Amino acid sequence: MRPDLTTELPVTSPAAYAALVPALPSSTPGAPPHTLWSISPLAAAHLSLDKVLLHQKWLIQAGAAHTVLITDVHAALCPDADPFRIEQQARCYEHYLSQICGLAATIVRGSAFQRSPTYQLQLARLLDRDTDTNAGNNPRTKAAAMQILDPCFLSIDAVMLDQETLLPRPAHRHQTGDGPAPIYTPPLYSTTGRPLRESTPDARIFIHDSQHELARKIKQMYAPPADHTLAQGSVNAVLEYFRWSVFPWVTDAVPVHLTDGGYGFFTSYDDLETAYAAGQIHPSDAKTALLLMLTARLQTIQAHLPDTPSDADR
Repeated sequence: MRPDLTTELPVTSPAAYAALVPALPSSTPGAPPHTLWSISPLAAAHLSLDKVLLHQKWLIQAGAAHTVLITDVHAALCPDADPFRIEQQARCYEHYLSQICGLAATIVRGSAFQRSPTYQLQLARLLDRDTDTNAGNNPRTKAAAMQILDPCFLSIDAVMLDQETLLPRPAHRHQTGDGPAPIYTPPLYSTTGRPLRESTPDARIFIHDSQHELARKIKQMYAPPADHTLAQGSVNAVLEYFRWSVFPWVTDAVPVHLTDGGYGFFTSYDDLETAYAAGQIHPSDAKTALLLMLTARLQTIQAHLPDTPSDADR
């Protein structure tokens, strides 16, 4: 039986991970716990993922042996999936996570093991438990069963999940016995200030976005003045991007125009948040500074991304 870790969750800081990792179960005596985060290559990488990427860095720094699973086979089960596009995105994620974000994890594609006879046999046995005789032919049910099997097949001890994440309904009937421990991270947010799961692609800043697209999205960001109450369930999107997509990735001070004139030069998110809360930074000036910082970051990312084949190369 795995320990009850729910009192430790969600995990919100490096110190919390340092306390959590030693308490995680390990399937190999004397070895660090093996943890997993999965990402689908159906959509391009975007900066809203920065929060969970930093959480993974904290997890690794705390001593976990971490794996990132790029779920290319799961993605191919989706209706109207484009195999060429999935391959493009999978290659991009491999390079972006390891070479650009510096994530010291083992990165593996589902296609590296999910087509093996051993995996397929275990998947068939799992689907046989389903009362629906056509379960194996239902892509949604099959993907849900694979979602359950993957951590077991890879000997995973704990899985990183957004605290809003729930297993797809078809997966519940496949869940038996003790699974890997969940490590819940805080929810991710879009440019609207709403949870990412409620957003459309247009409310995400993609790593391939042009300067024009970036400027448009930042201009539309939800960022009420300090003396305004946030809408229920929302966060200040500008501050959220400063916190997760700017300060962890820069070493120089961040310049922001102040309401009383001149500029403030901020070396930490906490200092910027305090100045914003005190009314020393107007939302439009915060957006201008954010545009400057994210323009530089996207230019660096795009300069280091590998060339990908175009549709004409199919």
